[in-house]
Amino acid sequence: MSNTPTTNSHQEEIDLGYLINKINELFIKCLKLLYAIISFFLKHKYIILLLIVIGIAYSYFKEKNAATLYDNQAIVVPNFESVHYLYDKIDAINFKIGEKDSLYLKSFLGEDYKRLKKVEIEPIIDMYQFLSKSRENIDIFRIITQNQDITDYKEELSNNKYYKYHKLNLKIFGENNTEGVVSKVLDYLNNNEHLKKYSNIYKENNELQIKEHKKMLAQIDSVLYSIYTSKNLSSNQGVQISENPYTHFLIERKGMVLDDLLQHQIQKIDFESAIKIVKIDYNLIDNSKFRVPSKIKYPLLLVFLYSLFFFLRYGYSKLKKIANSN
Repeated sequence: MSNTPTTNSHQEEIDLGYLINKINELFIKCLKLLYAIISFFLKHKYIILLLIVIGIAYSYFKEKNAATLYDNQAIVVPNFESVHYLYDKIDAINFKIGEKDSLYLKSFLGEDYKRLKKVEIEPIIDMYQFLSKSRENIDIFRIITQNQDITDYKEELSNNKYYKYHKLNLKIFGENNTEGVVSKVLDYLNNNEHLKKYSNIYKENNELQIKEHKKMLAQIDSVLYSIYTSKNLSSNQGVQISENPYTHFLIERKGMVLDDLLQHQIQKIDFESAIKIVKIDYNLIDNSKFRVPSKIKYPLLLVFLYSLFFFLRYGYSKLKKIANSN
């Protein structure tokens, strides 16, 4: 029993010594590997320098001749119940771009069909704007979100129709005549006979609503004026609006009619087209993603491929020796 502590201490010293030896062996192997890498590059330095020069030259040539990919970001308003149509149409365009369907793309882009790489769209989620439209929207939102998380509700595609504004991004190669390419895409999206028929009905109804609301305002003002000039009001006492029980209701009603008229006048502007452009910014470069500069990427790639060839050849020779020894 008295020798147990000494034995344990001796065992710990052996384990510690073994661990130190292993660490030293690993360190020596790393140094050997580093030396082998340095030796390889020194031995092939002229070829590697040549590969670096070729890589840099190729990157300059590629940058000079390759068109830059630009973002063209717009905010649009889909009118006449066209939200799902718009999203489906953009999916179809992206599918045709992926399939390289030149006949389809040429039908609306002409000779610029190769320049369009991708079209992206997403709703601009504004819950306050949606809920403030009407009491009905609040009831719809309450029913939908009873068994659904608010985040899931925002991201669900079927709810896009409730948002007025949508962000449209067209990724286009080159910056020459970008406005023309964007215009062709928008004309194509608006070229739908069903939406054109809807457009005529919506515009006619909106004009009628504006006229009717203006008539209602004139009628309310007429009634208010008659109340102010009524014989029931004494000229000596001045105007006392509170004496008539209908005055407060009429003033409140006038405010509601004015709000409705404002919305219809805004719709008159929005109803210019099925997919109405609010604003657009052309030829923007996306700097949010990290990109390795081509002057570094191509030289490193050539050197890596050259080194990989010798590494694979070395590995093959080692495997061959093992196979022959067995």
